[in-house]
Amino acid sequence: MRAVSAVRSWREERVDALLSALSDLGMSMSRPAAGELIDERVQFVAAQMRMTPGTARKYLTDDAISELAHSLAFEFVQETPGADLFSAPRDAKIPVRLAGRVSAGLAEAVRIRLAEREDLPHTRDAVAQLAHAQAVLGLIIADQVAHDLEGEPWIRVPKALLHRMARYLESAAGLVEDGVIGYDTDPAETPHLPGALHRDADLLRTLAEDAR
Repeated sequence: MRAVSAVRSWREERVDALLSALSDLGMSMSRPAAGELIDERVQFVAAQMRMTPGTARKYLTDDAISELAHSLAFEFVQETPGADLFSAPRDAKIPVRLAGRVSAGLAEAVRIRLAEREDLPHTRDAVAQLAHAQAVLGLIIADQVAHDLEGEPWIRVPKALLHRMARYLESAAGLVEDGVIGYDTDPAETPHLPGALHRDADLLRTLAEDAR
């Protein structure tokens, strides 16, 4: 039993390190997912270096965990992880009408995340990130005067914010498609929600791409 406890203690410590490193970059991951990633990394190192998994564990140092977190963040480089999005260059534009709908979508995403109960620390992190994105969007709207374009008012926003909000909406849509019903939400309201979230996410990514 002592050996099993030691192995679990090492794994949990590495999971903590990975989640902390991701949090520093403005990202989050569920604890089970982080644990699976650590297990996969141990197996990968063991296979590449032809050693036992027990020996491979010593190579998952703090520096190695930090590199792993940065490699995950690189996959989301368009979102500029860890950046202050309110102060970032506003190099894209979005119609105010869509901004309002996206804000509502982020609020729905919060309700969806609140229905998750298996990993409460991850749920808190996810809700905090959604609330932060919604707050940044609201502050950016309040920080400028909208200008008419194509017959309606538009505002300027960072491309990174568009990419980040698109991912949040897509994740929420995926949870609903998997059967998650938002906290204190009428189930009858959910059938059309994934389609609406996906459409708005697609529009956000299109606007971000058009800004190039």
